[in-house]
This record gives sequence, structure tokens and C-alpha cells, in this order.
Amino acid sequence: MSNAVEQLQTQLSQIKKGLFMMGPDRVRAMSTHETEDLIVELQAVTDQALAELATLKGE
Repeated sequence: MSNAVEQLQTQLSQIKKGLFMMGPDRVRAMSTHETEDLIVELQAVTDQALAELATLKGE
């Protein structure tokens, strides 16, 4: 598997884990501060994944 595909898989896994931590099936409720930090982190991961995808598409 290419490094780019592995990187995208890792990023998507991070996003999935973060969404789970904020979702209804979470183990504990997160504080507002923790939630805001996680949202900022997930936004950065998403931006990185989209940039990686753009390079794969040749944009």
C-alpha cells in the first residue's frame, strides 16, 4: 500500500475516533474545553487529508 493511502487511512481513523469521543456512545462526557480542542484537532487532520487527496488527484 502506498504511503499516501496509509496516511489517509490514519487520518480518517483519527477523525472517526474523535467523532466517537463526542458522540452519544462515548464512555464519558467531555468538558467544553476538551471538545473545543478536539474539534480544532479534527479540523487540522481533515485539512491535511484533503490536501493529501488533492496531491493524489494531481490538483
